[in-house]
Amino acid sequence: MIKNIKLSNFRLFDKLNLNIDNPYVIFSGRNAIGKTSILESIFITSTTKSNRTNDILDVVKFNSLFSSIEIEDELNDYKVVISKEGKYFYKNGDEIKRFSDYIGTLNCLFIGPADIEIVDGQATSRRKFLDLNISMFDKKYFNELLRYKKILNERNKVLKDNNPDLIMINVLTTELIKSLEYISKVRIGLINDLNFYLKYISSKMEIEEISLVYEPTYNLNNIKSSFDTRLNSDLFYKATQIGTHRDTFKILFNGIDAKSYASHGQLRIIYIAIKLALKEIIAKKKGEPILLLDDIFQALDNKKIMAITRYVKSAKQVFITTTSVLGIPDDILKESIVIRLEGEMEQNGK
Repeated sequence: MIKNIKLSNFRLFDKLNLNIDNPYVIFSGRNAIGKTSILESIFITSTTKSNRTNDILDVVKFNSLFSSIEIEDELNDYKVVISKEGKYFYKNGDEIKRFSDYIGTLNCLFIGPADIEIVDGQATSRRKFLDLNISMFDKKYFNELLRYKKILNERNKVLKDNNPDLIMINVLTTELIKSLEYISKVRIGLINDLNFYLKYISSKMEIEEISLVYEPTYNLNNIKSSFDTRLNSDLFYKATQIGTHRDTFKILFNGIDAKSYASHGQLRIIYIAIKLALKEIIAKKKGEPILLLDDIFQALDNKKIMAITRYVKSAKQVFITTTSVLGIPDDILKESIVIRLEGEMEQNGK
């Protein structure tokens, strides 16, 4: 459980020091006051990445040379420093140079409006969802991803040559497939696990059943043949056309493609349900995560709020952002501390 958060030159904050030490923490205030930024700082400390931007330097406050995040939980002290020179991660005062040794040490899960990209966004958003969350509890997967990307870059470089070396392409393809086989196997395993929990969650939320279908760009039973068949296409386009870097998954809502046919309200429920299913998987593999909930209760009916509350209350710790505490379930609100952000910060509650 997180006890303290210190931010320096992070987004809107010059300095912020929050003493928490409570299982339920609510950040309340108007939009654009910094509520989501606090959740983002926890997410970065957990995953080494921002959930809001692909350029981590965006978190550095304007006209500042660096940002720093310091988080203390019951076991460890974490520190993150972000500047133009790079991003640096420390645990209990020691720098952790290998991201694979650091990622996921602080066990958390973010659920917020940007997650709608999982459902109606581009395939890259769905691959990012798989890769980030699997890497949190599978170091081999993280390392195989790095290996795959390195070999893919080498293969694409050969394909771009005026006179490509076909023997080298074949060697690189063989090596690429070794990583691809592991990556696709673990991705499909996660999809299957998500489907197991989604069936139950869909029932509890009284919505149409949600299911995921992995869509590889190659024949899983004969991957080498798939690459051989596409070689002429790769040579023409000077890039590798199939592989886990092109795979995605489809989301079905009662058997129908959610991206094409679900309403905005349904899309919102779908991503929340998928993230709740992921929470159950993380809890089984690593223990209950800290939940970061960015304004997720807004515009939901009571039945859905009650169903979500059941999963929220089992979390190790919960951080919630909202513009009004009136939308927070009573079961959570009565056990929470409420921190109101208004330029001058007021802290109320237990």
